Amino acid sequence: MLKEIKSEIYHLLHPKLTFLLTSIDKNGKPNVMTCAWATPVSDEPPIVIVCVSKEHHTTKLIRQTKEFVINIPTKKLLPAIWICGKSSGRDTDKFTKAKLEIINGKKVKAPLIKNCIGYIECRLWKAVDAGECYAFFGKVLSASVDDRYFKKGQWTEKSEIPLHLAGSKIVYFK
Repeated sequence: MLKEIKSEIYHLLHPKLTFLLTSIDKNGKPNVMTCAWATPVSDEPPIVIVCVSKEHHTTKLIRQTKEFVINIPTKKLLPAIWICGKSSGRDTDKFTKAKLEIINGKKVKAPLIKNCIGYIECRLWKAVDAGECYAFFGKVLSASVDDRYFKKGQWTEKSEIPLHLAGSKIVYFK
């Protein structure tokens, strides 16, 4: 029997890849947040969307500097994923709190996070009002991956990428 769902409809589309979204302010101060709402929308040219609450500090920074990075972690970074998902960069240095190291990107000033296994550096192409969120369309300027975990165009079983199931539930890609 089918049951109608009236709230949290998006959970029907989970699990989703959990990633660390980095941005930077106009003065060069970096920020990071945990996110799970991203998807590719075009292969040629490569464009991705990330959806971020209008209230988040990250939203302000992406709108300000027009760039962001999708950092793909493994389950080894789970403590950092929780820290970066439960505090705001407005008043907390989440990099220090989560013990995350910054590395420079190839094409953007927003930082990459050391020990992630994939990176997608983006320049903001378009922001679309999407209810309580903005859908940020990013033109992919650079994408890189740790080839120990990504072979023949797909993640290997040993990548152990966290997937957001719902609420505070995380499962792992195996």
